[in-house]
Amino acid sequence: MSKLYSVGELLIDFQSVGTGSLKDTAQFVKNAGGAPANVCVQAVKLGQSAAYLTMVGNDGFGEFLTETLKHEGVDTSYIKSSDKYDTSLAFVSFKDGGEREFSFYRKAAADLYFTADDFSSVNFRRGDVLEFGSVALKTQTAQSAHKYLIEKASAAGALICFDPNLRFNLWEDKAQLKKTVLEFAAYADVIKVGADELEFITGLSGEGAVKSMFGGKLGLLLVTDGSKGAKLYLADGRSYVCGGYKVKAVDTTGAGDSFFGGFIARLMEQNATADTLLNLNGYEDMLCFACKCGAYTTTGYGAIPAMGDKEKINKAVK
Repeated sequence: MSKLYSVGELLIDFQSVGTGSLKDTAQFVKNAGGAPANVCVQAVKLGQSAAYLTMVGNDGFGEFLTETLKHEGVDTSYIKSSDKYDTSLAFVSFKDGGEREFSFYRKAAADLYFTADDFSSVNFRRGDVLEFGSVALKTQTAQSAHKYLIEKASAAGALICFDPNLRFNLWEDKAQLKKTVLEFAAYADVIKVGADELEFITGLSGEGAVKSMFGGKLGLLLVTDGSKGAKLYLADGRSYVCGGYKVKAVDTTGAGDSFFGGFIARLMEQNATADTLLNLNGYEDMLCFACKCGAYTTTGYGAIPAMGDKEKINKAVK
């Protein structure tokens, strides 16, 4: 059976009780967060095997995060603990309709300082998946660890999946963020990106932005657009559209991650590899199911607590 390995940030989401600004919020609820971790959990809820690769602080928050993922069925044996660095924290407040305001505390975050040596025992196989984002790519140390894993996974025939997941308030220099995303996008077989993110990354809009992403290693591009649904583009020119699903959204946290986790789970069902991406069946159905996963997650608070299994998602989202 193939296995998903997600690597990146693992953090505490302190989410507001009620709606309003961070300034006016008096109470917060603690949940596990981090985009690649959310992707990992959603894939597990859909029956896939997954492991998380990261580092947390040697503190109660780190213990909570590790125990949460373990409880969800994720392999946590590659989560390292640091006495030098802290567990990442994020404070989130909600506006009407589920939109959010963020404040991150991760200048000395442990997940920015893991190294290749921390993951030397990871052994990929053909059909496995390596998935990551950009939040944990801010330091040269973490970038080197990602490159080590990408090289090792690619050599073994694993599929490389990238979600830029842009967080501008975590980067002092937007140009550096763009440069980093473009560098790591070149390693990916599958990329999931928001429509607004795609325009920032490419400097183009519409079909021109989509075309500019292909020509190298990329085989499949997913472009999400919130409640409007998503589009799927293949390197051979084929494309598919899903218009999304109407649900009562209360919190959009993790919706894109749930979408990506749902899509990756469907790729894993077909043992997808870089050289079989253009030969798989049912892409339109896969895209729409991923949209269902994202929509379902918005109907509850938090990312991981709001995610569903296949039965719950198909029953609730039509």
